[in-house]
Amino acid sequence: MDDQAGLLTVKDKILYVLVGIFLITFYPAHIPSVNVTALVLLSVYCFFVYNSFREKKRLMRRRPEAIAMALFYVLHIVSAFLSKDQEEGFSWAVVRMPLFVFPVSLGLVFIKQALKERILFSYAVITTITVLLCIIYAGYQSISLQDASLLYNDNLTYLIDKQSVYIALLVNLAVFSFGYLISIKSALVSKKGWIYACFFVLLVGNFLMASRMAITTLYGSIILVAVWRAIQKKKGLQLGVIAVSIAAALFLFVNFFPKTVNRFRELAYTSFDYSHKGEESHFNRDEVTPDQWNGANIRLAVWSCGWEVIKQHPVFGVQLGDKVPELMKVYKARHFDFAYDSRRNMHNNYLDIWASFGTVGLLLFLYGFLFEPIRQGIKTRDIFGLFVIAAFMLSFSTETYFDRSMGNMMFSFFIAFIISYREPVRKGY
Repeated sequence: MDDQAGLLTVKDKILYVLVGIFLITFYPAHIPSVNVTALVLLSVYCFFVYNSFREKKRLMRRRPEAIAMALFYVLHIVSAFLSKDQEEGFSWAVVRMPLFVFPVSLGLVFIKQALKERILFSYAVITTITVLLCIIYAGYQSISLQDASLLYNDNLTYLIDKQSVYIALLVNLAVFSFGYLISIKSALVSKKGWIYACFFVLLVGNFLMASRMAITTLYGSIILVAVWRAIQKKKGLQLGVIAVSIAAALFLFVNFFPKTVNRFRELAYTSFDYSHKGEESHFNRDEVTPDQWNGANIRLAVWSCGWEVIKQHPVFGVQLGDKVPELMKVYKARHFDFAYDSRRNMHNNYLDIWASFGTVGLLLFLYGFLFEPIRQGIKTRDIFGLFVIAAFMLSFSTETYFDRSMGNMMFSFFIAFIISYREPVRKGY
């Protein structure tokens, strides 16, 4: 329907529609079956219809990371068989199935620039609308019940019944998407007023969700890009304006949304005692004190226990179905009742993979999902892809994304999408 519609084939347009349906069904709560159906339709179309198996074979030779991704998931099946608790192992394998499905379907097609831009634009718009609806609903609830805490953290995403830490990362990726489209002067973002309004909604949503990692990643990325562009174009005044703007925005956010600051105050209290019975800190408390369990010291204590599991089986791991029981044993031995009673996971994706599959599995994961895509991104100067991968890498350090269906789906989709638009260079393709 737009000026460049002629650049897209019928197959491109069908793929665009299927991706759009998948993204639209991704956010709403209580319709996982619909989202899974959309995932299946998208994957089947990519695998059987969009391009030939001959073309897939050629792409596979150009994309070794796709092979490594598939092998990493095969490792899940093997590990589930080797687990003492096979039922538990295969239950995790089912949750992590997108790690295989997207790389061998979306990861083995070539997406043209025109289609890439439209997918990113659709994703960013859908995310912005979702965040806006969450803010409106949370604001209504906050006013009705006279409770300001309903605007923050998981309360903000109550409408879609999703954890705010995951949505905050998706907000960052939406900002990156809009930023990329603006940087290449895409015709899709010609109406700058609407785009800036979307930026405002996303920035407010990001701050209200109070994810320390997401906030740090977003503003760190903005500063990095601003400094680079100012140096590249020798515009010191522009850099100064951007710096003042960021400082002013943070000042306003801190003063208008003070509860988010409590999430950062926790970082001052990192000491812990495994047997301590104190309450867990919360962003809605008036004061953060050293006798509380908080997001920082809980993770440090859990990571220490996770490392103990890794040391027992460093090469091949404890196996997928046994990672939770083994971690619980360490909690119990150290009298870490706070984590044992709530069955805390490792809060670190790298430690979780290392404990489950050992050094062998961790290296396979790092190569397929991170190192090779990064190498190719640097080679092709894919700044957008590099920022997306970096955002996930940082987020993996504080959360176990692979323990959540949503985490597996969002990560595998974006990684597969990033390798899908890397143009084949073989002649005759």
